[in-house]
Amino acid sequence: MNAAQLKELLENLPAQPGVYLMKNHAGKVVYIGKAKNLRQRVRQYFSAATSDTRFFIPGLAARIATIDTVVTESEKEAVLLEYNLIQRHLPRYNIRLLDDKDFLCIRFDIAVPWPRIEVVRRPRKDKALYFGPYSSAHSARETVRLINRHFKLRSCSDRMFANRVRPCLQYQIHRCFAPCVFDVDAEMYRGQVQDVRLFLEGRRDDLLQRLKDRMQTAADAFDFETAARLRDQIRAVEETLAPQRITEISDTDRDVLALYREGDLVQVVVMEIVAGRTAGIRDYFFAQQEFPSEEILSSFIVQHYSDALRFPDEVLLPFALPDADALTEVLSERRGRKVRVFAPKRGGRIEQLHLASENAAHLFAARKRAEDNAAERLARIQKMLHLSVLPQRIECVDIAHLGGTNTVGAISVVENAQVNPKAGRVYRLKAAGDGNDYDAIREVLHRRFLRATKGETGWEAPDLLVVDGGRGQLGVACAVLDELGLSQQAVVGLAEERSEGDKAEHDRVYLPGRRNPIPVRAETSPLFVLSMARDEAHRLANAFQARSRRKQALLSRLDDIPGVGPKTRKELLRHFGSLKRIAEASESDLVQVPGVGPKLAAQLREHLRDIRTTKN
Repeated sequence: MNAAQLKELLENLPAQPGVYLMKNHAGKVVYIGKAKNLRQRVRQYFSAATSDTRFFIPGLAARIATIDTVVTESEKEAVLLEYNLIQRHLPRYNIRLLDDKDFLCIRFDIAVPWPRIEVVRRPRKDKALYFGPYSSAHSARETVRLINRHFKLRSCSDRMFANRVRPCLQYQIHRCFAPCVFDVDAEMYRGQVQDVRLFLEGRRDDLLQRLKDRMQTAADAFDFETAARLRDQIRAVEETLAPQRITEISDTDRDVLALYREGDLVQVVVMEIVAGRTAGIRDYFFAQQEFPSEEILSSFIVQHYSDALRFPDEVLLPFALPDADALTEVLSERRGRKVRVFAPKRGGRIEQLHLASENAAHLFAARKRAEDNAAERLARIQKMLHLSVLPQRIECVDIAHLGGTNTVGAISVVENAQVNPKAGRVYRLKAAGDGNDYDAIREVLHRRFLRATKGETGWEAPDLLVVDGGRGQLGVACAVLDELGLSQQAVVGLAEERSEGDKAEHDRVYLPGRRNPIPVRAETSPLFVLSMARDEAHRLANAFQARSRRKQALLSRLDDIPGVGPKTRKELLRHFGSLKRIAEASESDLVQVPGVGPKLAAQLREHLRDIRTTKN
């Protein structure tokens, strides 16, 4: 955009609230912003007399070809429109949070007669309570494990709960009251439900007081078994929630936001405070953020709370935002109650902001150190293997079979010295014979790199291909790459061998055209990264094989029963959920399934008798 075009554009901008869309020379939207006054806000980016010394300002005009604007009735409408347009256009320079499906949530439906907790990927629009999201799957599942162990709510599905005729293993190990079978005191169970809710909300003091009161009541009534159980619950709550730092004595729930940046790299921290205690810290890292920190933080807030499971009473900001009133209005509307969004100037809230800022700076520094270490590891691999480029993306192919049958192939992905489990792929082989590793490698690599030659998005060739095997497997890989016109693709073989005599294991790296392999010491960082890729490929292949074997075993047992066809098999599994539950079902339960009559029900009971006998 030249000076004349820019001047004309700025002169014709409306002086009203709205949204502006900056587009590059290819017509693609690269940034979306909102403003209370579009003319004043956009002019600030390009004013020659501006005192703005931000690094992205000088080159902005050269990168932008045109700016479209959308006028709105109010600043609040501009906030909502900006969010919707960001989700549609996915601009390069806007904050984009990870999709919700990448996180786990805990679902707790307290409206049903016998509530339970479960881990889900995406919240549903129902009346259940949702807690999270948890960025770590381990954290979510560990929370569920602790609750099941100490509060003994049922963990089975509604279908299993309705059809069970005797208590399961959870009852035997004292982790469930078995309301599916026994006459459990509903009032007592409801008390456990309320305790679990307080636990998930992080309200430690309220929960401990409830448990201590009930323990004392049980002890006074000489019900020492109940008192001992409550004592164990109290210890579990104290051990789990004790590390949370007390920031102030208050019933106000608040989120404290902090932002740390170096150039276009931005670290955002959300410190969640529940009833005066730090309940958790969630961090987000963004790259290529070339716009003001105020706009980045404002955009982050809108997206962060777009589908929030929890809304605080206050959102504390590290600095004032010009659209704070509009954000307050938007968040309050979504919550259904007042949410204050502001930057405090004094008092205890300032200390909380300092703590959040310290965490943001620390997390940014830790990330930089990890990236520096990864770059150093990759540089050593590049030097050791004589690669022309830094191997930022490494793929490893592995073949697995069971006694020469059920052969599968897997390709793992390591990016910047870290495993990317979502990028891994598993191949069910079509042409390769069982037990023939060479044919299997040939088929897997041909299917994978054929898509790379077609230029399909997401299938670009890696910086380095690792073949799990020695000189023979490497030769097959090179032949496939040559056939596809990818002879320049960097490829090595990684073989785990045994030396004669002491049988000590060691690894060797084979390079194309080189007779002797490169020995690699076990403690070196290059081997660590390459082994990481190989281990992930092993895991993918073995996990896929295990799933396939379980499925085949299940289907074969049902298919062996006369009168059970694909349709009936599907109905049985849909109704009961598993082969064990089909085996345990009575004939009266089996005939409830479409396609199953009394005769077939008797045959099912007879053919699956061994499963019932083994379980008993």
